[in-house]
Amino acid sequence: MAKSILTIVTKPPYGTEEAFAGFRLALSQIAGGIIEKSNVLMIEDGVFNALTTQMSDAIEMPSNREAISDLLDMECTIFCVREDLDERGIKTDKTIEGLSLISVEKVMDIVDEYDVTATF
Repeated sequence: MAKSILTIVTKPPYGTEEAFAGFRLALSQIAGGIIEKSNVLMIEDGVFNALTTQMSDAIEMPSNREAISDLLDMECTIFCVREDLDERGIKTDKTIEGLSLISVEKVMDIVDEYDVTATF
């Protein structure tokens, strides 16, 4: 049985349900206590989920920011690729506090630490 899972979020917070589902999967693994280690990696367009300025109410969508906050409260590590932020013009002072910013070079090392990965 797997003891660790890394949820990889590659999609932006709105337009599809993938990011929403990814964060909820990570939450369910931590809250359920089934997996010893459940963390998240935001990469590619998934880094848009790191923005503090998400306005889900304006488009009547659930907020991924709330899920991220809950994950951080549960001591989940949420990795965010710095180069993907830079490519999209996202300044780190506009991102949610508590994220672990990493270089793209570290991605494979992090992925290798987990028994299972799930990509959304």
